[in-house]
Amino acid sequence: MEGIFIGVLCLSGCLTFSTCLLHQYHFVSDAMNWTEAQSYCREKYTDLATIENTEEMKKLKDTVPAAGNSSKVWIGLYSHIDWKWSDGFNQSGAVYRNWSVGAPNYKDANQLCVRMKNGENWHDNSCNENNPFVCYNGTLEDSDFVSVSTVKTWSEAQRHCREHFTDLVTVRNDTDNGKIKDLISNYNRAWIGLYRDPQIYWSDGSNYSFSSWYQGNNPLGSMKVVCGVADLKEGGNWRLCSCEERKPFVCYSMRGWCFLE
Repeated sequence: MEGIFIGVLCLSGCLTFSTCLLHQYHFVSDAMNWTEAQSYCREKYTDLATIENTEEMKKLKDTVPAAGNSSKVWIGLYSHIDWKWSDGFNQSGAVYRNWSVGAPNYKDANQLCVRMKNGENWHDNSCNENNPFVCYNGTLEDSDFVSVSTVKTWSEAQRHCREHFTDLVTVRNDTDNGKIKDLISNYNRAWIGLYRDPQIYWSDGSNYSFSSWYQGNNPLGSMKVVCGVADLKEGGNWRLCSCEERKPFVCYSMRGWCFLE
């Protein structure tokens, strides 16, 4: 009853509080893959841990014992990796990739667009970086590739290509890739038309708004679905990895109380 009363006061504004913490966390030391952990949490508690603010980040870290456990624990975060071409091309050749070693690496959790580097292969990169780019003119079956030396963000480059040509270049095979390499030989790097949406979700369907990503390389390789861990050696910051790895995890159950300011 006390918890309900405080919850009402928190909603009504009768008392001043800093943050309402609705999630009570429960550490489970048994190593499971992400799907097994999700099923366990839904059976025993509410779901895999959802984290919606910095106070809950601290609460989760305090829940996990400091000694004798993995530095990475599953939380309820997951993501779909769906690379797409700017022009929507999805026929034969649409899955052609020429990634550099270690790419895509999702560095700083914001690399959603692709550039080709002179003398190397493809890298995922922040879409807000300014680079030259390559457009194509005509149809993919009968197209001319056009390099543009003016540096723009990926979205600006896409807009320029659509206004003046057909679209940012789609690369379907080694032949296309070789032509583009020749075109950008005078540049250090250039945008191509490959990109992906963030597509970040919580297991319980909560809105993804707060984030606390690890600021460093997070290789994704060819994985299509990846799942989130809180990396305790990195302050609990989040990383993505194969959902089939076996790790301890954190569940949550609902509670209704707030911290006094």
